[in-house]
Amino acid sequence: MSDVEQLLAEVEELRDRLRDEKIRHYDELRQFAYAVSHDLREPLRIVRSYAQLLDLRREQPQSDADRQEFLRYIADAVERAERLLADLVTYSLQLKPLEQPESEVDAEAVLGAVLLGMESSIRDSGAQITHDPLPSVTFDFERLSQLFRELIANAIKFRAPGAPQIHIWANESEQGVAFSVRDNGIGIEPRYHVQIFEVFKRLHGREFPGTGMGLAVCKRIIEQHGGRIWVESEGGNGATFRFTVPQ
Repeated sequence: MSDVEQLLAEVEELRDRLRDEKIRHYDELRQFAYAVSHDLREPLRIVRSYAQLLDLRREQPQSDADRQEFLRYIADAVERAERLLADLVTYSLQLKPLEQPESEVDAEAVLGAVLLGMESSIRDSGAQITHDPLPSVTFDFERLSQLFRELIANAIKFRAPGAPQIHIWANESEQGVAFSVRDNGIGIEPRYHVQIFEVFKRLHGREFPGTGMGLAVCKRIIEQHGGRIWVESEGGNGATFRFTVPQ
């Protein structure tokens, strides 16, 4: 292949990558707009409904218990709307290009800092977290922290009866490093393995707290760094989340 042909091939490859990136951004923005219009509507509807009930009953006999119950529903809905807005902001920040060049970070030091910051929730849940030696990778310290924090928090949240058992390790290859976070929790049915990484996708309704944004943020972080994230699990048999990053 001549130099000209090589250059044309590289230009064509760059064009394909830009087109794929444009399509991905369009899909992400479409999901983002849907989340704003759909997921925020529920808590706002609750606030409006119970505010109207309070107004209608203003001239009628009303027990303190009823009034306190209505106010509690309103407060819960406002709190949920605030969490949704906060997570939307977090996700929107991941739509921007990386502002700082990547550098080499010690993944084991990152994990140590994350575990220290999560000490309270780890202690309260009785979680036992172990890990193999972890390598240094070309990444962003804060975003790698966010990945570990989200995956460990999910393993604690979606635990089965008994203490959570979480193990973290990494496999190195010429293509990069694949991190794995394995737990002994309630697991995830295979039909949901893709859905859980979409914006505001929750499998358990109000049974577990949260907005369903965490894994979508993880997916976006990984894709920005040229890697991928996926889960291996069967319902009731724990889950192993894996993600790849450059070496």
